[in-house]
Amino acid sequence: MWIRQAIAVLVFSISFGCGPNRYELYQRLPEPDKELFARSKQFMTDRQQERFLVFKTSDERVRFVESLQIGDRLKKFPQHERDAIMAGRVVPGMGAEAVLLSWGRPEKIDRRQVEGMPLECWLFTRSDEHGRIQDFKVYFVKGIVSEVSP
Repeated sequence: MWIRQAIAVLVFSISFGCGPNRYELYQRLPEPDKELFARSKQFMTDRQQERFLVFKTSDERVRFVESLQIGDRLKKFPQHERDAIMAGRVVPGMGAEAVLLSWGRPEKIDRRQVEGMPLECWLFTRSDEHGRIQDFKVYFVKGIVSEVSP
């Protein structure tokens, strides 16, 4: 049992980019606030996530998330991209801003010019659908996602 809990703490820490202090703050949240955090954390910077976690009341957390104007930020994307962003997926056809909203900042960006065409590869380390930590590469051609590979 303790091994499962230790793994959960490690996966949480890696997924949220935080140490035990943030994990402890998260664990103290009421269940509805945990759900709110899970739905909105991808739209927050690390500092904003920390602010969310230290608010004293659920009302403060709700007002804070409302102030992020997530709906307004998503309006500029076509529906299929909004759906992918909300599901935390990256799909071909997305631009860089949509990828940032979906997965956050990449760990590394490799930029090149091939025959005058700008190409980029963004590297992310994330959990796959089975909870395994894996490297993902997002390839851009002229600023648009062309491929996502594990």
